[in-house]
Amino acid sequence: MLLQFRRFLKPKRLTGGLAGFCFGVLIAAITDTLAAQSVAILSAIAIVALIAWLVSLLIQYPSDIEVSIHSPQTIRNQYEAQHYSRLAFVGFVPLYRPKRGTAAAALTPEERQTAVDALDFDRLQLEESNLEPTIAAICAHQSQLQHCWLIATLGAEAPGSLPYARLLAEYLRQRKGLTCDFHYGQQYAVPLEDDALVLSKTYDLIRRVFTESKRHNIPQHGIVADITTGFRSMTLGMVLASLDRSRDIEFIGTHYNSDGEPQGDLTPIIFSFEPALNNDP
Repeated sequence: MLLQFRRFLKPKRLTGGLAGFCFGVLIAAITDTLAAQSVAILSAIAIVALIAWLVSLLIQYPSDIEVSIHSPQTIRNQYEAQHYSRLAFVGFVPLYRPKRGTAAAALTPEERQTAVDALDFDRLQLEESNLEPTIAAICAHQSQLQHCWLIATLGAEAPGSLPYARLLAEYLRQRKGLTCDFHYGQQYAVPLEDDALVLSKTYDLIRRVFTESKRHNIPQHGIVADITTGFRSMTLGMVLASLDRSRDIEFIGTHYNSDGEPQGDLTPIIFSFEPALNNDP
């Protein structure tokens, strides 16, 4: 009901409605005028109707919505970290995959699961896996970080990346010295049994995280959503959920080798944006 009322109050609808009302009155008045011979009243009503019609033509309405992207902020050193780090972070936990040629890559699925349960960081070599960008992204905000949401996946017949959320949180606590509150678990996991619904489920979950951040007194500009990892549909869901107010998007920039693997320094890049109305025809 409120949405319909707001749509009704748009200038285009109001002026169009006013013009229609005046012309309706004009038609009704014509009948009365013919009987009463009141040319003055007829002329006044016609003028009002004409003015309303001209106003509706002269008012420009936005024909498109553009996104105004501000200059990106990079976190490459301690100085930039002090200025650009955020109070809260939300990002994806990918399904662990060690880099080829590492000792962790030779582990059997059973050995890997045992290492995950035992929090055997050395055996798993987390910073020699696809978890490295997420670790770098979170640590970049360490100086200010108070809350960190880890969004995992959950398969229909498999745990997905959910077990690695706890592993990642404990690694950041024990090996990186982070003291923030970590939020993870099944309530922060996106089910993957229906790929068509992953986008909407991710969108709903990220919006719920934003609502939780308010309860922790985190201002909207104090939280950053990292889209570096995660399935394409999950990434899109996070981006769409962030298109509101002053929330920012982050991803890890780096260089890649011919196999598509990152190499060189990992640099968090934060993008601030806002919708802008375009009045060009």
